[in-house]
Amino acid sequence: MRALQVTGHGEPAEVLAVREVDVPQPGDGEVQIRVATGALNFNDILRCRGGLVSVPQNPPFTLGMEVCGTVTAAGSGAEAWVGRRVVAVSKDAFGGLAEVTTAPLAGVFEAPPTLDDVAAAAFLLPFHTTWLALATRARLTSGETLLVHAGASGLGTAAIQLGVALGARVIATVSSPEKAEVARALGAELVVDHTREDFVEAVLGATDDVGAQVVCDLAGGEFVGKSWQCVAREGRYVPVGFTDDDQNGMTGRPLRLASIGNFSIVGVLGAFVDVVDPGLRRFGFNPFTRAEGDQVHAGLLDLLSSGRITPYVGSVVDLDGAAEALVAHQERRAIGRTVVRVGAGT
Repeated sequence: MRALQVTGHGEPAEVLAVREVDVPQPGDGEVQIRVATGALNFNDILRCRGGLVSVPQNPPFTLGMEVCGTVTAAGSGAEAWVGRRVVAVSKDAFGGLAEVTTAPLAGVFEAPPTLDDVAAAAFLLPFHTTWLALATRARLTSGETLLVHAGASGLGTAAIQLGVALGARVIATVSSPEKAEVARALGAELVVDHTREDFVEAVLGATDDVGAQVVCDLAGGEFVGKSWQCVAREGRYVPVGFTDDDQNGMTGRPLRLASIGNFSIVGVLGAFVDVVDPGLRRFGFNPFTRAEGDQVHAGLLDLLSSGRITPYVGSVVDLDGAAEALVAHQERRAIGRTVVRVGAGT
């Protein structure tokens, strides 16, 4: 089968190639999926470079964290899923950008019936993650102000829509006029181009110095300290993305500033796992369960069916164009989700 492979560690344009590889087989509690579409993520760049990721992998390996497709085979305990159209996180968050992949059941969900394969591939990680961030962990409520960094990114476009659906006043930061237009169209009341304007002053000015009750930080780096300057008293700062961090979010922060500001730092991980490896648990890994994932998925399907949210797809490429598309992510030119067509589908 054809697959987008990382042939060695380096920059995506230099190390990605479409190759013929063996078809993977599902283990116990796993399904095999004939992939129609997949999506690119910023973490794919780190995987190419050999940077800090949740599950390291030595080249050659197949890239791709999430897919939409049809279950064609199943291991023990997963047989009921055969023949169903699904969205899924591939096993160990690798291997999705191939004609066939495998996924553990904890990360496999019914594909939203209202979405075609392109939109469905753009749905799972952005909306599940931002639901966990905003509704589950930050407990965003109607009337609060939500600040979303990287508002025109895949997760940012989802966070803006969810914030609006939850009744929040949304402020978004972006890095270009084109991205600002997207954020406004999705419901952001105030959009700040952080390359031209100090978002701290913009947020404080728009809230009479109160600040944002919830900050959904999809960037990290310099956005962290500046966000802490404009979060409301008893507000919640939610670190979700770390693309601007050299060490992918593993750098230290002066936590006394959280005490000075009387706000909470609320962690979130967009993953569902029923059985956690003891070593990972002692490292601090403590994900939500599949049962909680089902609740998230049901809530999102309700919002989809009522038209209150929809995946924002910025571009669609084929498998041979995925490497070039990932460079656009690398250069911060991508808007919304980039979907990769892999096989036949809707």
